[in-house]
Amino acid sequence: MAPGGIPGVARNCWAGALIVAIALRTHRAHYGFLTCSSLLSEHFLLQEKSECHYTNGMQQVRYLKRLIWGQQEICYYDSDLGFSVACTELGRPIAEYWNRLEWLSYLWASVEKFCSYNYRRFKNITVGRRVKPRVKISTLKAESSHRPSLLVCSATGFYPSEIATKWFKNGQEETAGVVSRELLHNGDWTFQTQVMLETKPKRGDIYTCQVEHVSLQTPITMQWVAQPDSAKSKMFIGIGGFVVGLIFMVLGLLVYQKNKKDKTFPR
Repeated sequence: MAPGGIPGVARNCWAGALIVAIALRTHRAHYGFLTCSSLLSEHFLLQEKSECHYTNGMQQVRYLKRLIWGQQEICYYDSDLGFSVACTELGRPIAEYWNRLEWLSYLWASVEKFCSYNYRRFKNITVGRRVKPRVKISTLKAESSHRPSLLVCSATGFYPSEIATKWFKNGQEETAGVVSRELLHNGDWTFQTQVMLETKPKRGDIYTCQVEHVSLQTPITMQWVAQPDSAKSKMFIGIGGFVVGLIFMVLGLLVYQKNKKDKTFPR
């Protein structure tokens, strides 16, 4: 834990906890009961943050009120402790003020009045929000035939952030050569991620990307079938021949229609 930090918060949050920072108020270097305000530089900000930490819905609720001067936390109130703690000498008079009975009564009630109230109010658009992922497979061919190719399974536009992506080869889960990229925020309350598989595909191999998410009743599966380069070349040649033949057929029909009109209406 960082010096002067909050136990259980600075290093990690409770497993499975939903952390919602609902209020953030930023002030100039002034606080109603900050008696040492003459020592504060005008180029710094005094920030007051109120946080609600939820575990299993509202089964366990923790309220934190934090005061930050510049980039350093100077004091905080923790509902698990039931009182305020000074992190620095500058925060000591504020913590003493917060620990007065009339102020503590307000802080004790904040778990219900602030956290529980806002949980019920915003649950549907935060905790209850579900957006299904969009899944696709792309390939990155190795420069050398001796190096493995890269299959990339992309899941985009999903919420919440928890997601599980697995690779299968011919029905068997692949664990070696699987690399996951860092989860990215899209900035619109959705996320995206990529899980890559290094492999040397052989003709007929079937690769499957399986994505599990809380928004899905059943997992999404996408397949990619390995084809040799010769088969791909033949396929492209066939498509090209079909397109050329179609062009000549259309031109022939146009010439035929023109000749037919010339015979019907002789000059």
